[in-house]
Amino acid sequence: MLKHLRWALLWALVILVLCLIPGKDLPEWGWFDLLDLDKLVHAGMFFVLALLLAMAFRHAGRPKRWLLAAALLAIAYGVGTELLQGLEAMGRRTDPMDMLANAAGAVAAMWYAAHRTRKGRPILPIGVR
Repeated sequence: MLKHLRWALLWALVILVLCLIPGKDLPEWGWFDLLDLDKLVHAGMFFVLALLLAMAFRHAGRPKRWLLAAALLAIAYGVGTELLQGLEAMGRRTDPMDMLANAAGAVAAMWYAAHRTRKGRPILPIGVR
């Protein structure tokens, strides 16, 4: 199972590092805030995480609910990273809208993976295994 999870675990580590950068070390990008791309970035990070988890669970021969398990695990991880950001030492804050964006990305990934699976296609269009 660990072999199948390697890409998901690596991506989860990348997310953790990015989410736990102290607030004082974050770059200030006026245009980024203006367009509110932060929520799109959150959704994208957790879309990828949920897809990698779905791929791992499917290849590992997990139960029929592999898509739901992947999405729920990605959502739980998104909530956890946001709660960690709220720790005083991080100099950041917990943002419920980020949690919602994380969940939206995971749910979108579940839909996308189900769609590709129904069509008989691999979950990811690239050769990640």
